[in-house]
Amino acid sequence: MDWNIQRSNRQCSSCSRQFAEGEFYYSALFDSGEGFARKDFCLECWEGSGAEQSAFSFWKTHVAPRAEQKKLFVDDDVLLDFFLRLSAEESEQPDHKVKFRYILALVLMRKKLLRFVDILREGQQEIMLLRYPREDRNFRVIDPGLTEEEADSVKEDLSQVLNIEM
Repeated sequence: MDWNIQRSNRQCSSCSRQFAEGEFYYSALFDSGEGFARKDFCLECWEGSGAEQSAFSFWKTHVAPRAEQKKLFVDDDVLLDFFLRLSAEESEQPDHKVKFRYILALVLMRKKLLRFVDILREGQQEIMLLRYPREDRNFRVIDPGLTEEEADSVKEDLSQVLNIEM
């Protein structure tokens, strides 16, 4: 499973200007129907572009100074927002979103933002019941039955799209 989600190329998707070291810009994920596509925007192109309304998720980031050019860690709120947006579309989700949501749930449990409650079985399907204590909400997360290779591929795609260390 390869979704070809590109990493930031440090260039504005709108005006094609290269970002300077330390410059802030917006990264946004767009649902292409078969996966997520990432686009980066300079601050000038982001303002008034309407991308905020059409993006599935977005965040403000910056070009790391050369000494820091390791993978950046995404703020927990960005991960949580991505999970919540996927949860809002829970019914009839395409396969790629179910897999992304499952891996995000595992990451958020590891970060102790979501708490495991139970495993439910509905027919052949396993569903994790998770609690989000901050809002006193429960979430049902479908276990897509990923093989180890599929899980690694989804984690790599998630790492690339969000430019995070997993």
